Amino acid sequence: MHEDEEPTSIYQQPELPKAETHTKPNIDDSEGLDPNILNAEEEAAKTEDLAKISETRASLGLEPASGEADIKQYFIKDPRIEHDDVERINILKVKDLPEHYQTRLKALNDERLNEIFIAIIPDDIWGKIKGSQPSQSHAEIGLISFRQSYFEAQNNPDEIAWLLHELAHCQNFLDSESPEMYQANQKRPAFKDLESEYPYPNNQVEQATFTKQFQYLKERGKSREDVLAMISKYYDEVDFPFFNRLLDNVFGE
Repeated sequence: MHEDEEPTSIYQQPELPKAETHTKPNIDDSEGLDPNILNAEEEAAKTEDLAKISETRASLGLEPASGEADIKQYFIKDPRIEHDDVERINILKVKDLPEHYQTRLKALNDERLNEIFIAIIPDDIWGKIKGSQPSQSHAEIGLISFRQSYFEAQNNPDEIAWLLHELAHCQNFLDSESPEMYQANQKRPAFKDLESEYPYPNNQVEQATFTKQFQYLKERGKSREDVLAMISKYYDEVDFPFFNRLLDNVFGE
């Protein structure tokens, strides 16, 4: 699912300053300078740069949430949510999800995802802030949101594997060289011949996340037709050239 619906999207934040590049000076070792000292100075400079970046990311709200209080604060800042309603949002971590959801986590085989937060949002609140989609990722802060009725469904819960899709977003962000790279890849077309006015869903991040989702469904016995039928509940016909291209790669043409 796309992340463009956020009212206070961090994509609208200013660009982060680029770290200074420290290159090793040309030193003539014959002059007796200890290369270990040079290496230590170089490492210290790198550490200083990383500290500056971390400080800036935190000031822009780009640091991963460290606890439930941070997640609650994230929702409190949304003017469309009443303060009392925030307390109705249930927060847990991916590693604590029910067993039938753990299969999605195991399929990605990435321990980093254990600490991702899940927000279960009551339907009446969800309708105010998220729209018709049942889930949404906020990869930069390590959060996935779900509509409560979808998440707690008893019959075929998460049959289409949206949890895996959203986890794949978080994984893609963690694998990116920088937050800026992740954001840029959300605008780069996956297939240039399908390029349109809007970068969603035909972008490189969605290409990666939907491919993992479709592969997971295939491995669990879903046919191409099954996947198309499930996707059609959430997307318009104009999006299907993109999805068919991905399904060609997963199921074969």
